[in-house]
Amino acid sequence: MFCVECGKEPDELYDGLCEDCYLKDVDVKVSSPIDIEVCTTCGAVREAHRWIERPDMDSIMLKRIEDSIEPSFDVDRYSFMADFYEEDPRNIHVELDVELKSRGLIKHTDKETKIIFKSGQCKVCSRIHGHYYEAIIQVRPTKKSMTDEQKQAVHDIINKEVEVKRGDERSIFVTSMEEKHGGLDYYMSDNGVSKKLAKRISEYFGGEITVSSKLAGREDGRNIYKVTYSVRIPAYERGDFVYHQGTVYRVKEIRTSSGHLILIEVKTGKTVTFDKRDIEDIKVIGGQDMVKKSVIVSEDEQEIKVLDPDDYKTKTLVKPEGYVTKGDTVRIIKYMDKIMLLTEEESNSKDI
Repeated sequence: MFCVECGKEPDELYDGLCEDCYLKDVDVKVSSPIDIEVCTTCGAVREAHRWIERPDMDSIMLKRIEDSIEPSFDVDRYSFMADFYEEDPRNIHVELDVELKSRGLIKHTDKETKIIFKSGQCKVCSRIHGHYYEAIIQVRPTKKSMTDEQKQAVHDIINKEVEVKRGDERSIFVTSMEEKHGGLDYYMSDNGVSKKLAKRISEYFGGEITVSSKLAGREDGRNIYKVTYSVRIPAYERGDFVYHQGTVYRVKEIRTSSGHLILIEVKTGKTVTFDKRDIEDIKVIGGQDMVKKSVIVSEDEQEIKVLDPDDYKTKTLVKPEGYVTKGDTVRIIKYMDKIMLLTEEESNSKDI
């Protein structure tokens, strides 16, 4: 029994060859260079048809090296050790010690390759830079312009939700915001999130939502639509004082689901409910800034005498049913030169 290539007479032959001659053809090829595409904005790495965010670069490089190794047909298993030498931030020289196993034999071979980091842009960053949006949230006042407080409330609602969602999905973001026609336009990257946000804004202000869409093109064989959620906020909000048919009320609650407006009649302290469609002529006369403190002069079971905070004249007011004073002052509002007592519920209605 001898090796057909070198003539040696070993104890064992492998396909007619001794161990040395057999292992000559046991080998691997390593591709070079190995390209790794990195998003220049966020650092994500392209992996086939997807992008890996916050990648472990050492693991990425080892995986790419493993994928680049092509063993000969007679290799049963292989493993490798890699040493990395940075030539510059974009080029890494790699030296490999590869262990090959074939038919119980082991062979070590040294290989070299090069890793090149190429600049790219991931899908999310491309969308951000390209002002991509799927939906618009339009917030409009019923009259004139939104107040700074209303704008800030909308801003807080949207940004809080986006911040929470982006903890898991970078694809959710505010593309841009514009002030238009006395209100706000938010261009949003995600339609599903936009729908939820429009509902939240509507519930916060007691407004109404209308939805429209238009065809924007096709992608992957399906129609792509841009959706607009228009939120119309009423002239009043919780805590506002309103005037309707000779009576002053304070807004307690706005129920968007039923279309009802819950008001507190200032004079009596009683709670009343209206259908919003029946009080379209309602007039907002002020907000928390109307509430003032007035010093108590005297009181009995039915009436209370207080000082007008503007001219310090004594005014006699009828107590609402169940009204109880606390301390030496009361909360009042003035409208059309009339002073009206506020019940405890009316005083705190802004926080309801």
